[in-house]
Amino acid sequence: MALPDLCNLMYVARLRYIQTIHEPPDRRNPDTMVRRLIPIRRRFRAAWLGHEELSRLRSDPFYYYLVARTRYYDEVVSDAIADGVQRLVTVGCGSDTRSYRFKDLLCRKGIKALECDQLEAINEKKRLTRRWSHPGHIEHLAIDLNDGEWSELQHWLGEENPITLVVLEAVSPYIHDSAFTQFLRLLATRLAVGSLVAYDFKISGVNDDYGRMGRTKKPFRLSTSKDEVVAFHKAIGLHLNHMELSSDLVKRFLPNLSGYERYEEDAHVRLGVRPSSDDGK
Repeated sequence: MALPDLCNLMYVARLRYIQTIHEPPDRRNPDTMVRRLIPIRRRFRAAWLGHEELSRLRSDPFYYYLVARTRYYDEVVSDAIADGVQRLVTVGCGSDTRSYRFKDLLCRKGIKALECDQLEAINEKKRLTRRWSHPGHIEHLAIDLNDGEWSELQHWLGEENPITLVVLEAVSPYIHDSAFTQFLRLLATRLAVGSLVAYDFKISGVNDDYGRMGRTKKPFRLSTSKDEVVAFHKAIGLHLNHMELSSDLVKRFLPNLSGYERYEEDAHVRLGVRPSSDDGK
């Protein structure tokens, strides 16, 4: 049994794997462990991918954006560890292997990692990774951001929690607007001052129907106006540290890429938790 096909999970895992074996070093996806989450038959088919199919994949702007996005979140985690973060929480962890690829660094720093996803996905992730070598630094928790109430996560965070990094890679487009906003507000109120939150969002007015399914009637969206993004997060209790468009991400992490259309649907933010008395200036 493979990971469930939730929110294009297996599609993204397959693309990452293809990028690790068919791309030159300057365009290669760093998630080389993702192959362990893909059934052998799918791996075999990916290894023997024809030139025509590979060209078709590369022509999709999302393809190389995925390489840049993976490198970006690797950078987010590396920077946070260097700054002294003490815990790593990955929400919507899916087929991502960052907690495992960074095992040596996390263990050396004594950093605990929590992987969260919907029940079916996180249970299968636990099953598939049980045989991997990770000396107790990773825990798993089933949560659905559309639930609007996350008592088990609040219990895990505790009352006196250490500085934490929360990563939500490719999550917000699938969550109802009010539920995702409520989750950000929870993080702002429950995380220790100095904690960090990193996530990406679909730009409003671009592919607005993307992610609209089930309980997600109005997928979360924000504009590209930095002032609006700052104001939105300030009202919640989060401070904008950095904002970068997906097209700029591709340009930064794949500077030699040419002849391909850049992905322009997403934006990425890094946020900080500040004291409640802080005016955010």
